[in-house]
Amino acid sequence: MKNIFKLIFTIFILSGCIKYTQPKLLSLSGTYVIDKVVYDNDGDITEYNLSNTSTNTPLIFPSNTGKEPFDTIFINGTKCSFDYQLFYYSEDPSVIQGSPWTKQCDYDVKNQTVNYLGDLVLYLDNYSKPIRFRIIEDGLEYLILRQESSWPYGASGPEVSLTFHLTRTGP
Repeated sequence: MKNIFKLIFTIFILSGCIKYTQPKLLSLSGTYVIDKVVYDNDGDITEYNLSNTSTNTPLIFPSNTGKEPFDTIFINGTKCSFDYQLFYYSEDPSVIQGSPWTKQCDYDVKNQTVNYLGDLVLYLDNYSKPIRFRIIEDGLEYLILRQESSWPYGASGPEVSLTFHLTRTGP
């Protein structure tokens, strides 16, 4: 009887353990190009990519965050780069050749858990509030960011969200 009790107790202890899981390590470092943008204006969803948008036609999105870095976008032309804790971008998104970085700012990843990749927070110099993006997916060669809950015309206007699909182009 004691042996059966020990066996049941051992099985209960071993099966009742919680498996430890570690949050996914993000690999943001690298240079990216924006190759797809999904614009959601209160349920009216528009997708911009190479098949339906010219590479030299700028996409201008109304925003309450100012003019940079993602208000004017060229599909497969607008580049950005992450390096340690710095985010590099250009004020002029039409600059495609050479070293386009004219601006840099600090960034941080907040609220990262096992089931949630976290929020990417950009601390731009000329804004009092940082810009917050939700990290939807972080693959080896791509990154998907969503800027949610933006009301470009005030709190009574439509709710706008932008989803940026970035492809890694270099280190």
